[in-house]
Amino acid sequence: MKIQKVVFIAYIILGIIIAWFIYDWTNPNYEKLFKQNSEEFAENRSQFEELIKNINSKYLCTKEKPNLTELSKKVTKEYQQKLDAIGIESVEISCGEELDCVEKITFIFNVKSGYNVRKLNSVQIIYSPCDKKTIKKFHQSSGHIDINGEGNNWLILSDTDFI
Repeated sequence: MKIQKVVFIAYIILGIIIAWFIYDWTNPNYEKLFKQNSEEFAENRSQFEELIKNINSKYLCTKEKPNLTELSKKVTKEYQQKLDAIGIESVEISCGEELDCVEKITFIFNVKSGYNVRKLNSVQIIYSPCDKKTIKKFHQSSGHIDINGEGNNWLILSDTDFI
């Protein structure tokens, strides 16, 4: 009789734990996740800035204008080891000629690991000197898209939509 009670209690505890994990998975605390992403970015910020500096000096400060789509592929391949170390899958480089600032280049780092990407579905770390949303502590939420300003031209964009 005692063994049955112990087993019954163990099943109840296991059921509660499983229910908690399911609840936590389906109802994440987004504010906590965004704060963790900001902290993780702060730890890796110098590596991101070093990549920007290297790419700018090696490819973008030349007399001829490179094809940015091809450059994005080339940079991703060339710096793959450094990108893997900070959880980045690829880099997208674009230029917004219509932007009203000096540095019109935008770098988008597509996250593959870390930065709560499993719960947030899609996370991008963006360097965009022309974007006003990069101000530290800026937060914008519109449906499934959240933008968190990290200061000094950086922001983290999270898309929680499953599609």
